[in-house]
Amino acid sequence: MQWTAWIGLALGVVMAATPKPGPPPVILELGPVVPTPNPTPKSAQRKRLITVITVQNNVKGETVASFEASDIADEGKDRTRTIASKTYSLADDKPELHDMKLRIIQQIRDLERELLKYAEKAGPPKERAPLPSAGRP
Repeated sequence: MQWTAWIGLALGVVMAATPKPGPPPVILELGPVVPTPNPTPKSAQRKRLITVITVQNNVKGETVASFEASDIADEGKDRTRTIASKTYSLADDKPELHDMKLRIIQQIRDLERELLKYAEKAGPPKERAPLPSAGRP
């Protein structure tokens, strides 16, 4: 309670010490605001490329494939910026895409064969070390 009294007293002193407001400032009407124009964008070429391909296989033969297509602005001198990107899945059941989907899956299978040959020449995967057999309580 004692602190409340001191705070009230301090606020009263501050209020008494501030000058009384006078007439408002003079304001000149200048008209509507014209927005600052955006800077001229750098010239660039819009290009589209596939940035990510994901293929998930399992031993049962099921495959899930998806990819990401990105539109970029190529400003030259090794400078690019991403404009838009979208992920597509080959699991879509649109009838008009069925033939393309089958052709792409066949091409993925051809690529997988080449990748397996590459892995064999580069050195096959290392077998995992067996887990230590610890007695269960």
